[in-house]
Amino acid sequence: MRVTSFLIIFLLLTCSSHLALAQVANVQVIYSKQEQSNLEIELTGNVVALNDALLTSLESGVVKTIYVDTGERVNAGQVLLALDDSLAQIALTQTKAALQSATVTHQENVRLYNEIINLAKNKVVAKTLLAERKSNVAYSQSLLAQAKAAHALQQETVNRHILTAPFSGIIAQRHIDIGEWVNPQNSVLQLVSDDALRIFIEIPQQYFAQVKNSQAIETIVTPDSQAQQPLNLTLSTYTAVLDSVSRTFQARIDLPENTPLISGMSANVKVILPQENNQQVSLPKKALKRHPDGSYSAYAVENNKVKRIGVKLLGSNFDQVIVQGVADNVAIITSGNELLIDGNPVTISNNKGAN
Repeated sequence: MRVTSFLIIFLLLTCSSHLALAQVANVQVIYSKQEQSNLEIELTGNVVALNDALLTSLESGVVKTIYVDTGERVNAGQVLLALDDSLAQIALTQTKAALQSATVTHQENVRLYNEIINLAKNKVVAKTLLAERKSNVAYSQSLLAQAKAAHALQQETVNRHILTAPFSGIIAQRHIDIGEWVNPQNSVLQLVSDDALRIFIEIPQQYFAQVKNSQAIETIVTPDSQAQQPLNLTLSTYTAVLDSVSRTFQARIDLPENTPLISGMSANVKVILPQENNQQVSLPKKALKRHPDGSYSAYAVENNKVKRIGVKLLGSNFDQVIVQGVADNVAIITSGNELLIDGNPVTISNNKGAN
């Protein structure tokens, strides 16, 4: 008898629960609003000069004069230092004298040849003499060419005792002093250009397709200095070759003229990559339900019935979550979604606008 009573009570409770579920529930909703978003990745980059050269002397010798010092700005073609060129100058004088002698000899041979041309035509002189003088002209001409080449070579040797700036920039370091011996294997000065700066960053390989398929990629460059303001710049170019160790590819951002950044400075670079399916919706955290398998769902009202929507969680911030998978202007239930069942009838008890 007691068992029968328990069965009756259990059946009554079960029927009551089903009746309760069958009743129309009042829910509160918020209407979704899709937002366009891009993928943002933060990287660290270094400011690098277009030209950063360790300058060397083209000749061996003793440093005679240094015209610049560390920190000075120089222009392209400006003289930076000079080597002792005493011996080179003596050799230059010798080649100059040899050139003058060869010139005079050639001119005299040409004059003698021209004197007998008409005489040879009138058969006053032998043809052998004409041929001899013509040969002398050719020989003296070759000697003159050799003398010119030797003089030009020695003049270039003298010129190479002077080191000039190959481009405009800042003298970053000085490695020599007056009186030291230098040769072409030693760097004497470091010259860094300051009018064409760029930032190099290493982008992970998984973003290569997005970079390749984009016409223009925006970046936000924030110098690692509180006094500097962020710069909105465009990615200039990238290298379509991966580093086999880091699995990254290099990209470059050209800095504008008169930039406050200097060579060697580090900066935070935020790269904004477009996404093909980048529609996202911001919802209250209470509108999201997490399932045992780690997936997430939201519940919407469609034709006065509950409809479960599978969503992808992109991020969260305080009491809000960013999800993907919800269409625009959908009534998302924000209360009591723990007890909701797909297909149950509901009524909306509020009329909140789009989030």
